[in-house]
Amino acid sequence: MHRIPKAAAAAALLALAWSARAEVQAAPYAQQLVDTTLAAHPELTILALHVTPPAGSENLIIASNIGRIGKPADADDLAVLDSGRPRTETTKTGDLSVELPMHSADGKTIGVIGSTFHFAPGGNREVIVRQAERIRDELAARTRTLDALFQPTH
Repeated sequence: MHRIPKAAAAAALLALAWSARAEVQAAPYAQQLVDTTLAAHPELTILALHVTPPAGSENLIIASNIGRIGKPADADDLAVLDSGRPRTETTKTGDLSVELPMHSADGKTIGVIGSTFHFAPGGNREVIVRQAERIRDELAARTRTLDALFQPTH
């Protein structure tokens, strides 16, 4: 009899769980928002939406240009959601990551927007944060409700 090592079995189960979670949490309109926003803002390198789905209990990435759909939010994402304050961080590549609360058109907080921008050494972080805030506002204007993020696109 052939035995599968415990680590390999655990990795296979984890991969299956991630796959199932991503399918269950599909958010077609949210992904369309990410795609069109990235096309309109070439200064953005990464855009990810972290949301707790309407029938869910966990805040997850529901749309992004880097995959990871279904990945649970980390402590930094949840801190932005809880505090309502932006968070900035310089990435390993020198770009600037900005996390902001995500709002629906009626002003309700519905998640966190993770955005990363090209950033030159010595650049003005506040200018980048203002860009991220403008993008947040554009997304809010196009997001009627939390439920709308999970609707099919036409």
